[in-house]
Amino acid sequence: MEKPSISTQPQDGYDLYSENYVNDPHSIWDGIRASACPVAHSDKWGSSWLPTAYEDIHKLAQDTEHLSSRAVEFSGPIPPPGSGLVFAPLTSDPPYHKPHRDLLEPWFTPSRIQALEPFARERARTLVADIAAKGGGDVARDFSQPYALSILTRLLDVPDERQKKFMDWAIRVIKLGPFDQDLRATAFKEAFADLDQLLTERAANPGDDLVSHLALATIDGQAISQKHKLGSLLLTILAGADTTWNAINGSIYHLAEHPEDRAMLVAQPEMMRTTAVEELLRVYAPLTIGRITTHEVQLHGRCIAEQERVILAYPAANRDPKVFEQPNQVQLNRKRNRHLTFGTGVHRCLGAHLARMELRVALEEWLLAIPNFQREPGKVKWGSGQVRGPENVNVRIVRPHAY
Repeated sequence: MEKPSISTQPQDGYDLYSENYVNDPHSIWDGIRASACPVAHSDKWGSSWLPTAYEDIHKLAQDTEHLSSRAVEFSGPIPPPGSGLVFAPLTSDPPYHKPHRDLLEPWFTPSRIQALEPFARERARTLVADIAAKGGGDVARDFSQPYALSILTRLLDVPDERQKKFMDWAIRVIKLGPFDQDLRATAFKEAFADLDQLLTERAANPGDDLVSHLALATIDGQAISQKHKLGSLLLTILAGADTTWNAINGSIYHLAEHPEDRAMLVAQPEMMRTTAVEELLRVYAPLTIGRITTHEVQLHGRCIAEQERVILAYPAANRDPKVFEQPNQVQLNRKRNRHLTFGTGVHRCLGAHLARMELRVALEEWLLAIPNFQREPGKVKWGSGQVRGPENVNVRIVRPHAY
């Protein structure tokens, strides 16, 4: 791949929802890194600043003094301080962040996730067996989405019938919401009303599940607000749905397009637990997050004023050639891999253990049942917005020739 030519001017004016950005943001980030300044600015979609160097993104993600997490969207109007959605702990700043995170932490420990793995494996095995029997299918519709949603319903101990609601909320809030704020607001209203009833039911009849835990939760002996409970519960649903199935879509898309990597994992399945999953997470990182400056920030000679949006594009950090050798190439045996897919600092993804387990189990079961497959011809549609991944990975099984 040719290196972008060096520009003497910053490459401002990016459009987060343009066809070029949606289909190939990495080329845009490469161009910004190769310009006079690795930080760009755009007035589009509510105005924002976009750092593209690993070092800058890593530093800013840990800077809770100059940046707030109170609004994590990367487009649209910035809510005034003290307003906006409450998705604790994602939107919580210190000193409130730690007790908000500690409230959910016990449900995402390695031991909890290990206990959930047999269910995840059984579900993945059933879904992939159906695809194998049909000779192929749509990875998102037939595998990654029902797989991720079933694990969510298991975690929350709610009926599988709720999966359609969870998917609908995720699509309207994350995918369609940036283009239609009224649609987004309606989705939130419906979700909060539904989850409010669920929390009330669990408070009256609690069980050993995350919903019951939130319904009865206290911090320092004080009951948390209903707004806090609703935000934390909806955050768990949204974060555990769209990001996970996009990471799975991206990984299976890659294996469909690269038979040599597929053959390597089939021959050496132990790589899943060492380097392979981490490398696929690096290259197909789905999430970009927003921050709001609380003080003026100077970055590479550019002044980012107070109350402006800064976009932390973790997928851009993961492709920085100063940190990763041949960053655009998947190397399943990559040993040094300090990717930022799960963020860093106090806001590092609470569900990282769960996401890793889900991706590993999904790929293990897929390759056991379908070691040889190809993507059907056709243009790939990449999702736009904060969560990016291939949305139409249609595959067919390649049968061995009979002699």
